[in-house]
Amino acid sequence: MLGGLANIHPAFAHWNKQAWSRAAANRPAWAMPPDVDELTAVFEKGRRYKDAPREPWPEMGYGVSAWNGRDGPDGASLSVHAGTYATYSVYPNTVDLVLGPAGPDNADLICAAVVKRALLSTVSAWGPDYGVVVCWDYYRRLFGERHWPPFRSGWMTYLAPQYASCITPPPAAIVEPVPGGGLLLLATEERFSMDNPAHLAVADAIQAALDPLQEMPKPNIAEPIRYNPTS
Repeated sequence: MLGGLANIHPAFAHWNKQAWSRAAANRPAWAMPPDVDELTAVFEKGRRYKDAPREPWPEMGYGVSAWNGRDGPDGASLSVHAGTYATYSVYPNTVDLVLGPAGPDNADLICAAVVKRALLSTVSAWGPDYGVVVCWDYYRRLFGERHWPPFRSGWMTYLAPQYASCITPPPAAIVEPVPGGGLLLLATEERFSMDNPAHLAVADAIQAALDPLQEMPKPNIAEPIRYNPTS
């Protein structure tokens, strides 16, 4: 995944530690190109522990996070939570890539070509059940304070073969097959905007098409690529 992201955009080429001080946060989280042995050690350090007594908390799994060391419009953070089987958790394994506010200064980063490649690169690496690219305010508009369903639409939605075969994509969606039998549904090939009724209408139609999946076993989510509304 890390190698694939690095080939897509310079904003994904380097990752720093997330830390309490700026000096610590300027240190690399791992080498690039990545080394499997080093990443294994990083995951071991991310094992979740109970506060007292300090002992491993197996059902909470592992957590690893980093940021790309950029303060400007190309800033991004990456987190992986794996092996979670606590009953409260909707997703046992997640990869979360968070981008900054969408604006003219990062049009080359938050655009359909880049975020689609980032999503599909992560899908190829992890083989997940489900993935989405979304502006978080879209969920607040759609669901408010009520329960958010496990399968959610957005700018782009990926479904693994076992889920893709259970839905009928809406006519307005842009539908692209993914190698291996998965499916990618796009609300638009433009930059998704909460101010564009046409974008919202297609995303809403995709959400309605996901209804047959909501009672199926909970998925492994590959990558909700999240960004803030246009600033």
